Amino acid sequence: MTTYTVGNDVQALVADIGSYSTKIGYAGDDHPQALYNSTTAVVKAQNNQSSASSNFAKPPKRDFTLRCVDGANGDGDYNLVNPVDPVTGWLFSPPSRNIGASSLSANEQQSSTATADAWESHELVNSYLQHAFQHSMGLSRGNNNGGGVDTTVDYSHHHPLLLLDKSHTPPALRQRLLEIMFETHNLPAVFFLRDAIAACYAVGRTTATVVDVGYSGTMVTPVYEGFVERNGVLRNNACGARNIEERVLEMMDGLVVSQGGRKRKERLRRRAKEKLELQQQQQQMSGVEQPSPKKAKRDDKGHFIKEKGIVASSISIPDYLMPLYQVRRASYNPRKDPFHAWSRLALAREIKECGLGVAVGPMGYVSSTAAPSEDVNGDAAAAVGEGGAVVNPAAASNNMFLTAAKLPYTLPDGTNVEISTASRCDVVELYFGNDEQNSLYRDNIFDETVQKLEEYSKEVEDFIAEGDDDDKEETNEGGSKSITSISAARGDPYSNTSYRGEKSSRFAGSRRNNKKTQYSPNVISTKLYTACLPYLRTEPPNGSLDEGGNTSNVNDNYFHFLTSASPAQMVCDAVYRCDRDQQAKLLGDVVVCGGGACITGASGVVGSSALGGGGAVGGSSLLGDEQAFPDRLREEVEAIVHKHTMGWRVKVTSPNISERAICSWLGGSILGSLGTFQDMWISKQDYEEYGAAIVNRKCP
Repeated sequence: MTTYTVGNDVQALVADIGSYSTKIGYAGDDHPQALYNSTTAVVKAQNNQSSASSNFAKPPKRDFTLRCVDGANGDGDYNLVNPVDPVTGWLFSPPSRNIGASSLSANEQQSSTATADAWESHELVNSYLQHAFQHSMGLSRGNNNGGGVDTTVDYSHHHPLLLLDKSHTPPALRQRLLEIMFETHNLPAVFFLRDAIAACYAVGRTTATVVDVGYSGTMVTPVYEGFVERNGVLRNNACGARNIEERVLEMMDGLVVSQGGRKRKERLRRRAKEKLELQQQQQQMSGVEQPSPKKAKRDDKGHFIKEKGIVASSISIPDYLMPLYQVRRASYNPRKDPFHAWSRLALAREIKECGLGVAVGPMGYVSSTAAPSEDVNGDAAAAVGEGGAVVNPAAASNNMFLTAAKLPYTLPDGTNVEISTASRCDVVELYFGNDEQNSLYRDNIFDETVQKLEEYSKEVEDFIAEGDDDDKEETNEGGSKSITSISAARGDPYSNTSYRGEKSSRFAGSRRNNKKTQYSPNVISTKLYTACLPYLRTEPPNGSLDEGGNTSNVNDNYFHFLTSASPAQMVCDAVYRCDRDQQAKLLGDVVVCGGGACITGASGVVGSSALGGGGAVGGSSLLGDEQAFPDRLREEVEAIVHKHTMGWRVKVTSPNISERAICSWLGGSILGSLGTFQDMWISKQDYEEYGAAIVNRKCP
C-alpha cells in the first residue's frame, strides 16, 4: 500500500457538506474560505429530454431569497434541492428524484461512462466542489496558451481533499463518493473523516459524546479513542434548527395578528394603492402615443359620473409574517411555495440569530403555553398570553420571564411588535421540554420520519425490480466493457466491504487489456440502491433478534438510529448503549456543536429603539450567555444520570458561539495540517490497486 505525502507548497482541502451550509477551505486555516448555502435552485430535467446524462436542465442558482430566479418570468420551472437528504442525513437521493439515470435508453447507457452522476445529490456535490474550486478558492485547471499551461494558476487536482461525512453513512455511499473524487475531479489523495471525530479534535478530545445540533436534526455520537461507537449513534429529526425556525414563524404570525390588527391592514392597503396608481401612471407615460383625453361621462340627469379607480378595500393583506420581497410588491402576492416558504424561514432565521426570537431558559423552566398538569389546583386562574394562548398556571415559577420587559422588533412591512421573554424561551423548550406539547411534537416528527423511510424502501425495491428486466451487455468502441444491466455485471463493487473482493470485481472480464469495467449510470444507481436498501429499513432483518426479542449484534444494518427523545435523554441513551467500561469517560466529556446550538441565554438583551425596515433593537443586541445551551444540557443530563449513579461527573464542552457552527470543519482543518496524518491518505494508486472499498478500511 503506497503512502501519499503532501508537499510543503501544497495545502490539503477540507470540505464539509451540511444540510444548511457547505464549508470548504484549506487545512490549517481557522475559517473556511468558501461558505455558502447548500440549498440551491435548479430546473430538473424531464424524462423526455435527450440530455439525460444530467438531472438538471439548467445550472444551479443560489441567489433566490430576495428576488425571483427567472427574472421577469418569476421563478419559472425552478425548484429547490439539497444534496443532503433531510430524512436520513446522507448524501442520498431516492429514485423519485433521479431523472437522469432512469430516462437513459439502451444506446445512451452504452455511450455513458462510469463516472456519470446518476444521483441528484452526487451531481450537486460535484457542482458545489467545482464552484468552490474555481470561484471561491481560485483553483481551476487553467487554459492552454500556445500549447503551454498557465503556471500562475493553481490546479485543484494538485490538492488532496479531506471530506467530512456522517457517522451512520452506509459504506456503499462512501465508496461511490470516493470514485467521484478520483474519477471526476482527478484528486491526488482523499480521506473521509467522520464529523463527530472531527468535532472532538476541534476541542482537543479523542473520547467524547458529540451532540451535533444541525439544521435537519440532532445527532448524538459516542466517540471512544478516536473511533465511533456505532451502537450508540442516535438521530432525532425533530430537534433541528429548521424546526426552531418554524416555531419562530408561528410565534411571529401570532404577533402579527394580535399586535398588527386593523391598523396594519389599513396602512398596507394605502401603501399598495399608491404603488398600483404609480405603476399605472408610469405605464401611461411610457407609451409612444399618448391616448386622447376621454370625454367625461354623464348620467340621465346630466350629472358627471366619477370613474372608479383602485379601491383600497379590495386589496387583500396576508395575516402572516411577510418576507421582504413580498412587502416590496405592490399587490403583496407571494411566490410559489418552495421559494415563499424559504424566504419566510430566512426572515425567521434572521430574527433568531439576532437574539430576539429564541432564548434558553434556566433549568426547571416550564413552558407558558404547555397544557396544565393534573396536579395543578383547579382554582388557579389561567392567564391569557400572546395571541390568546392560555398560560399554564404551573409556569408561575417563571414569573420573572412572564413579567420581563418585552423586546420591540420592526417587521419588514413596518409593523412594530413586542416579543416577550417567555415566548422566546418557549420556542427553545423543543430541545429540553418534557411537557405534553413538546413530547407530542417530537413523536409526530418521529412517525413522519419512519413513514418516509418506508416510502424510500418501497421506491428502492421497485427501482431494483425494474432494473432486473434488462439483460444486455455491450462493448464500447474503445474496447472497454460497458455493462448496462445488473445481471450482466460481474461482481458487485458496492456490496463488498472487502477491498480485495472489490478489486477482483472492478477488473473482472478486462484483465487482458488492463482496462476497468465501466458501468452505466443506471447500473450504478441499481447497485447503490441494492447496497443501501438494508440501511433504509426501520426494522431489523430476519434472524437478527435473539430468543428474548432483543436485537443481536449479528446484523445491525438497518436504520436503528431514530429516536423521539430530547437531546439530554439522547446523550444518556447513547452512552448506555456502549460498554460499561466506556460510559464514565463518555459522560465526562460531552461536546456540543452545530449551528442549531448557537442560542444564547434569556438575559442580557437590552435596547431602546427599533430599526426601520426590520431590525433588532437599537441596531444591535447584547446577547445573553453564550454558554447557556451547553450549561442547560449539562444540568438536564445530570438530572437524569444522578438518579441512579450519583458519583458520575458530567462535563459539557463547546467552542465559542462564533466557531460552534463550523466545529467539525475546524477539527478536519486541524487533522489535515498535522504531519503525522500524511500517512493516512488514500492515494490515487491505492484506489487503482484496491478499488473504492479501501475507504472502509483506511477511513473507519
